[in-house]
Amino acid sequence: MSRTRVCLAAIVLSSVPLASAAGFTEASFAQVGAGVWKPVRFWCDAPGRVLALSGTGAGAGTLTQWVGGARSQVPVTVGADDPGAGQVYTPLTFAGRTAPDPGFFVHSSNVENVQDPAYRLTHVSEFRVPAGSFACRYVPQAAVRAATAKHSVIVWDAGGKVTYASRNRDGTPGVTITGGTRTTRDGRAEYRWNRGGYGYVLIVGPVGRAGGELRVERAGRTLSRESLLAYSVSTPR
Repeated sequence: MSRTRVCLAAIVLSSVPLASAAGFTEASFAQVGAGVWKPVRFWCDAPGRVLALSGTGAGAGTLTQWVGGARSQVPVTVGADDPGAGQVYTPLTFAGRTAPDPGFFVHSSNVENVQDPAYRLTHVSEFRVPAGSFACRYVPQAAVRAATAKHSVIVWDAGGKVTYASRNRDGTPGVTITGGTRTTRDGRAEYRWNRGGYGYVLIVGPVGRAGGELRVERAGRTLSRESLLAYSVSTPR
C-alpha cells in the first residue's frame, strides 16, 4: 500500500467513533397523536414519508404514517419474526387487504443491530405495506436519528464531539455542524449547535419523557420549530 493510501486510511479510521465494548441501548418513539408519544418497535425514515409500527411483538399493532404533516393510522396484526441469513422479516397482516407476494412486512437486520456492540442502532431496511415499499435511511453509529415533516436529523455523539446533520425530506443535503453540546433539561436531552449567529436545538426524551422538537434560533428568537414525528436514541449501557 502506498504512503498516500496509508495516510488516507488513517484519516478515515480516526473519523469513525469506536464502538463501546459494553454496547448500547436503543429506544424508539413516535408521535401517534397530537402530543401523544408511544414507544415503537420499528420506524422508517423514507424520502416520501415516515412510518412507525407500534406494538411490542407478535399480535395487535398500529401502523402510523406521515406524508408531510398529515398523519394516518391503521390497525395491523404483527406476525412472529422470520429470521434468515443476516435478515429478519416481521410479517404484517392488514384486514381486508390481500398482500402481493412476498407479502407485507418490516425488513430488519439480525447482524447490524444494537445487540452487537459494533452498532449503535438496529438497521431497519424496508417497510412493505399497502401504500407501497419504502426503503429506510440508516446511520449505524448515530446517537440520535429523528424525523420531522420536513427534515431528517442525525446526531453523532462520541469522543467528546457532538455533530449535527440534517437532510431535507427528499434526501438532499441540509446543514452539518460540529462542536455541539449536550445537556439535560426537564429530563430530556438538549443538543445545541451554533453557527453564523444561528442556534440549532434538538430535544429528545427518554422512556417516560418521550417527545421532542427541532428549533432554529437567532438573537434569542425562535425562527422555526418542528415537532419530531419519530426518533431513536442510542445510549451506552
